[in-house]
Parts: sequence; structure tokens; C-alpha cells
Amino acid sequence: MTGKPVLLRDGSVVLIRQIQSGDAPLLADGFARLSAESRWLRFLTGKPNLTPAELHYFTEVDHHDHEALGALNPVDGRGLGVARYIRHAEDLDGAEVAVTVIDDWQRRGLGTELLNRLADRARQEGIRHFTALVAADNAAVIGMLRDSHTGVRVTDRESGTVEYEITLPSRGLGDGLHALLSAFGRRQLKAPASIRDTLAALTPDDFTGRGQRPGS
Repeated sequence: MTGKPVLLRDGSVVLIRQIQSGDAPLLADGFARLSAESRWLRFLTGKPNLTPAELHYFTEVDHHDHEALGALNPVDGRGLGVARYIRHAEDLDGAEVAVTVIDDWQRRGLGTELLNRLADRARQEGIRHFTALVAADNAAVIGMLRDSHTGVRVTDRESGTVEYEITLPSRGLGDGLHALLSAFGRRQLKAPASIRDTLAALTPDDFTGRGQRPGS
């Protein structure tokens, strides 16, 4: 078991590292420990499990256009959370972002640590902004993002959602990404479109990797 030790704000220690091709069992186990509510809000469906094709998609990442960082419990080696970005095919400076933390480890600061390190990786790979979909009727989330001062703008309104573009600061998270994490904590975010649409289209043939789009 490898990874960089990270001290969370509640005093817990986790290991954070890049997701690897052999991590499918860890992701499957972590998904099984998500509550039904967390599964629904993450995937917009009551998924009982992740299919082999989905696990392949989530673990066979190139660490450039598609990056994923995982948190592990150093005591038992089990997965605790994942943060990932997927670069836009039509906007190479931008990427959609997603953060998932198992219920027992939410509100300990793990999401902040994962997103902070993901933002660092994004900057290293030339990404300048993240995008996130918010339900249009989630006034609290929209208010947080609107009040986060600089670096946040609306880029699209469609089908009951609002897409926000959040500029990555030169370091750290900044107000916009902190607001996004607060929204995640309140479970009022929509699943990133590229991830949702790709998963919906996956078939058993995608074990070969053909299910990933060039910009994924």
C-alpha cells in the first residue's frame, strides 16, 4: 500500500495517491459502502454496484486528460474517496470535476484535501478552470457560488441545471472551489455530464478501452 500520508482536520490520517489500473476492487468496495442517497446523488440512479466496464473506465486513466486521486485508510487499506477531473474535448483549458467520499468519512476535511491535490495536478497539466453542474432549483448552492467573489461564472443553463465555470487560482482552492466543496457537502450537485453520459453508453466491449472518448 503506497500513498502520501495526509493529516485531516479531525486528526485522522489517510493516504492519497493516483488511481491505478489495479484499483478496481478498491473502487468497487468503496462504492458498496456509499449510502443509497450518496449513490443516487452521485450517479442520478439507484445503482446497486459498478459494472466491470465502469470500473475499467474509472481506473484506466491517463493522468493527463483524465486524472483521479484516491484516498486510502492506512489501517486496513480500504478506499475512502476519489477526486477526478476529465478534460473537455472542446476546451482543453477546462475540465469537469467530481469528488466522492464514503459517508463515514464525510465532513472530516477529506474532500478538501482531495480537491486541493487534484487542483494542483490540473494546473500541472495545463487546466485553467473546472466546471460543475448544479441543479437550477438549488438556491443555497447557487447563492454560495454567486457570493464566492471572483473566478466563478455561469456558462450554461439547460434541462434544470446550471453549469458553473470556476477559475483555478495560482495555488490552493480559492473561494469558488471552496464553495463547490460546501455544495458537495450539502449533496446538491449534479453528476458531471461527461462522466454520466460516458457511463450510460458503456457496454461490455468497453473493456478494451474503446468506451473512453478522446477528451476523457
